[in-house]
Amino acid sequence: RVEDGALLITDERHGVRQVKRMPVEEALTLASSLPLFFRSRPLLAGEKYQLSLFDPTTLTQSSVRIRVAGKETLVLRRIPYEVFRLESELWGKTLTFWVDEEGRTLKEEGFMGLTTLRSSASMAPRGMDGEEGDNLYEMLAVKADRHIPNPENLVYLKLELEGVDFMSPHLNEARQRTEGSMLEITKENAPSGTLPALPIREVPEDATSYMEPDFNVESDDPRIKDAARRIVGDASDPLSAAGKLLDWVYRNIEKMPVLSVPSALEVMETRVGDCNEHAVLLTALLRAAGIPARLGIGLVYNRDRFYYHAWTEAWLGEWITMDPIMNQMPADASHIKWAEGDLSRQVEIVRLVDALHIKVIDFRYD
Repeated sequence: RVEDGALLITDERHGVRQVKRMPVEEALTLASSLPLFFRSRPLLAGEKYQLSLFDPTTLTQSSVRIRVAGKETLVLRRIPYEVFRLESELWGKTLTFWVDEEGRTLKEEGFMGLTTLRSSASMAPRGMDGEEGDNLYEMLAVKADRHIPNPENLVYLKLELEGVDFMSPHLNEARQRTEGSMLEITKENAPSGTLPALPIREVPEDATSYMEPDFNVESDDPRIKDAARRIVGDASDPLSAAGKLLDWVYRNIEKMPVLSVPSALEVMETRVGDCNEHAVLLTALLRAAGIPARLGIGLVYNRDRFYYHAWTEAWLGEWITMDPIMNQMPADASHIKWAEGDLSRQVEIVRLVDALHIKVIDFRYD
């Protein structure tokens, strides 16, 4: 609900009530309500609309400008429809969709050359040609120009990034640095100095916010705290405790793609998930144990491609990458960090895969 200039989102899963407050400056529109929006007004060629779309799956707002390009005839399954062609731009990409006078979208051309057509459940399978289609996971990856053997052992990787006109500030942090279009990633060393006993209390200002619970990172929930306490045992050294938590998540969460907004509590219950679920749970367990932790989001190399990936970073005297899918601490140098914070930032990766080209310049091993 909207209250006092903010959107209040309530989540009551697992007997826990969470409320996330997001400031809003203008009326929000759900993608599912767009047909009603277009049905409620006459569409005229050249008309423009400015909307603030809200995505409940990622809890993100996106400003979208939609232009009515014109009216035309669209033929689907030999049936002609009088439709309006609408053009918009989202995340720097052009989207085109065709809507009828009822506001229903009949055709849409979006990212990565994908086209969707409106159909019934019974008719949709008949549109398939019987051949094996493209793997969506492969389509959401960036192909490298050369093979990198044994990427899990990489300690240094140099790449040339081409095709994108925007660069993330996170490309110049800690283990990463850029010079022009060149990106160098150097695997960090595990902390060797003496760290204070758990819980870690003295941290830099940029780490303090990553000590507290967050929406879907329920580190203050008794079930998460009890699990962290049980896994860590009598270890008081943060590095040892972090290693135990990493190993537990790696061994106890089944690795399987899941279509959901990950919640640490939900992953504790289902014990299944992909990189998002692993990273969210590890982040919550680390915070519950008294170790500042945050999510890292970007790309990782595997089988000649750089795929979307999420992992965890823990404050252990410095930020150290932890990958619970691969059981790595620190993570290998094929991890390209593009964003951090929460999984709503993963939409930034969508902007990449359509345009980014990666050239492998150099790499080294242990």
